Amino acid sequence: MIPGILSTLLFYSCQKEVDFANGANGVNNAKNHLLRRVVSKSGSDSSNLIFAYNSSEQLIQLTTVDVTGGVKTMTSERAERNSQGIIQKLFIKDDEYQRLGLDSVITIVQYSGGKYLSKVTKIDVGIAIFRDSVAIIYDPSGKVISEKMYDDFAVGSYDETSKIDFTYADNNIATVKQYVFNTSISSYVLNVAYTYDEYDNNRSPLSIGYDAFVFNSPTLYSSNNPTKYSITSPPAPALTYAATYTYNPETRPLTGVATIQPANSMVTSTYYYQ
Repeated sequence: MIPGILSTLLFYSCQKEVDFANGANGVNNAKNHLLRRVVSKSGSDSSNLIFAYNSSEQLIQLTTVDVTGGVKTMTSERAERNSQGIIQKLFIKDDEYQRLGLDSVITIVQYSGGKYLSKVTKIDVGIAIFRDSVAIIYDPSGKVISEKMYDDFAVGSYDETSKIDFTYADNNIATVKQYVFNTSISSYVLNVAYTYDEYDNNRSPLSIGYDAFVFNSPTLYSSNNPTKYSITSPPAPALTYAATYTYNPETRPLTGVATIQPANSMVTSTYYYQ
C-alpha cells in the first residue's frame, strides 16, 4: 500500500499566501522549517522520501527509497536551475536505468513566457537511442490541466502513448487521471485515477508551485493535506483512504495515519523538518 500513500499523504505543498501555489517557481515557503524527510510504513513495506534544497530554499533533489516485499528500489531526481531559479535539466538516477548500464539520464526542460512547456528525456543504451517527450498543457487561467507523452522507440519518430489530466478544487489538486493511448481504437483509455475528495485547512509540508510537474510529483502543488481520497484502477475496485494528522505549531503535519478500505490496512507517515 506504500505507493498509494506516496501519491497522497506525502506529495503536497504548503503556501505562505493563498495564491502561492498558483505560480511560484519552487521557493519553499517554510523558512527554517524545511521538510527533509518523510518515512512511511505499511506492514513490512516502507518508503523514504528525502529532500534537498539550494541556498534559496528551492528544491533541487528528491530521492525515493522504497522497500516492497523485501525488494529495495531507489529513484533520485536532481534539478539544475538557472540564476532565476528556473529548472533547466533533471538528472535522474533509477535502478531500471542502472540495469541498462546507465548511471543516469538527463531530462531537458523547456521554459518560456513564465511556464514550463515540455520535458524531453534521452536514453542512450548504446545500440539504440530512445526519447520520451512530455508536453505540458495549461488552461486559460494558467493552471496545468494535462501532460501528454510521446515516445520515440529508437525509430526516429514519436508516437502518442499516454497522458495525465488534472483538475483542481481551489488551490488543491482534485483529480489526477492517467490514461494510455490505445492504437487499435485511436483513443485514450483510463489506467488509474486519483481522486481527492476532502482536505484539511492546515498547511502541507512543502510548496514548490509548478516545479511539482517538472519533478513528476503534481500533488506537491496542493496547499493542504488530503483527508479523504481514493485510487481507482479499472477493473479493480477502488481503494479508499481516510487520513488523520498531528501537526507542529506551524500547522504542518508531524505524523499521518491513513486507513485503507476494503483492504483494511494502514499506512503511517512521519515528517522530519529542519
